[in-house]
Amino acid sequence: MKRAYTTIIFLISLLFFSTDQLTWAAKNPVKDKINIFFNYEPKTLDPSKAADNYSIELIKNTIEGLTRISINSKGEEVPEKAGAVSWKVEENGKKWTFFLREYQWEDGRQVTAEDFEYGIKRSLDPKTASPMAYLLYPIKNAEKYNGGKVAQNRVGVKALDSRTLVIELENPTPYFIQLTSLTLMSPQRKDIVEKYGSSYGSSSEKMIYNGPYKVTELSHEKKIVLSKNKNYWDKNSVNLSSVNVHIIKDENVRMAMLFKGQADMVEATKKEWADKFIKSGRFKEVSGYSAATNFLFFNQKSDLFKNEKIRKAFSMGVKRKEMAEVIYRGIFEAAYGWVPPKVSIGDNEYRKKRGNFIKENREEARTLLIEGLKELGINKSPEDIVVTFLNPSTTTWARKYSEYLAQMYKETLGINVRSEFVQWSIFEGKVSDLNYDFAGMGWFGDYNDPSSFLEPFVSDQGTIVTGWENIKYNELIRKATLTLDNEKRYEYFKEAEEILIENGVIAPTVYLKRRIFHKKNLKGLVISAFGSTDYKNVFVEKK
Repeated sequence: MKRAYTTIIFLISLLFFSTDQLTWAAKNPVKDKINIFFNYEPKTLDPSKAADNYSIELIKNTIEGLTRISINSKGEEVPEKAGAVSWKVEENGKKWTFFLREYQWEDGRQVTAEDFEYGIKRSLDPKTASPMAYLLYPIKNAEKYNGGKVAQNRVGVKALDSRTLVIELENPTPYFIQLTSLTLMSPQRKDIVEKYGSSYGSSSEKMIYNGPYKVTELSHEKKIVLSKNKNYWDKNSVNLSSVNVHIIKDENVRMAMLFKGQADMVEATKKEWADKFIKSGRFKEVSGYSAATNFLFFNQKSDLFKNEKIRKAFSMGVKRKEMAEVIYRGIFEAAYGWVPPKVSIGDNEYRKKRGNFIKENREEARTLLIEGLKELGINKSPEDIVVTFLNPSTTTWARKYSEYLAQMYKETLGINVRSEFVQWSIFEGKVSDLNYDFAGMGWFGDYNDPSSFLEPFVSDQGTIVTGWENIKYNELIRKATLTLDNEKRYEYFKEAEEILIENGVIAPTVYLKRRIFHKKNLKGLVISAFGSTDYKNVFVEKK
């Protein structure tokens, strides 16, 4: 399984600073620190293996790749120059040449195009077993190399000299420049990787950094400290001396710490806390969509869910608006499509252009379930059948979610749902082995294009394992990768999304949204719907 998340996921495309504020920060540098939260411990610091949000957030703040995500005056996410000072595009979009700036690793050694070539190819190396390697498949021969079908030297990534990197693509790819900010495309030092071997990226000491910050402390399940990197090429823009990350799973503790002034930013998932923050008048609120959708998915090799009508019944039997209000406390929004709001196709937002189309109908859902049971030769009423929901968490909230799910399906379908609660690593294994009935999780878009949500269901992708294969679906996604015409791409994606839902492969439940509260004197935060929180330009305004 590739990149999926079980809890609230990052975030909204908003910029918290203005040009005047940046000018103020440059003239009045405040060497300070901030305190923030992670809900769980990051899994790795290895750029090729990072798949969870927190790992990716740490890497993006400590390793400078070709580009960084910024937000322009229109509120749009765009890649800005970082390790690359410029680039040119040739051969109708199939050849990209990046010209690197002169910048250093923390030990003073120059960052080179060879470091980028090594890092990208390492992410694709089948021996690395990167869970996110598929995102680089637009690169020439990347998929074949990752699948062990061609040699590494056939991959379309080449350092022409120490500061010139050439990347060739299989086909023109409209969103390729967005991929250049991914951790998978980070430069990596071959000598450091080989020095630490399989333990590379397992601790703060077994890494090397070239970004705004360095990880100087990583206390298991407790605290992570990002300290300013004095060798960073743009160190004058980094005003914080450190970012202290506290790993606290208890939501009420996190909320209380912000309210007491012991933290600088928190995400509120309970209305009572949001109301308290607002009433105090001491915090700024920012809210909006994340590029993410929570969903249920079904094992099509199981005795029950191999039947399409039964899968569709389970989708039609979801009470999305009630779920959004009851389970997600009115913060999330009912999902009547798969691709979430804020995902663009050309100049249009895909969801607005396509509109909603998923149906909910209790009577029709019950009819489909009974018809499906008959087709399977199961002579039982729904009330006599038990199915198991695989829940990828063991928290109190996860148990409340399962209780709600069981109650909802008892009401809409009459069927009995019991839950199996497991840790995420066990969940991944069970799903990959098709050892489940149905399950649920969230999917976060890695880049701003519908393909980020639709490609994971292409056969042999191994991303979300359901046992489903559809030749027409595969072909539609393939066609969308072969053209730069956004109208054609929209039509291909529209039909593919319809097939996905009509076949009952998944049942989208809610679109993720977020309410963030932070101290009013905290400035310069960039929180991206498709990336991670960037602390490079953060500063604490003098009171």
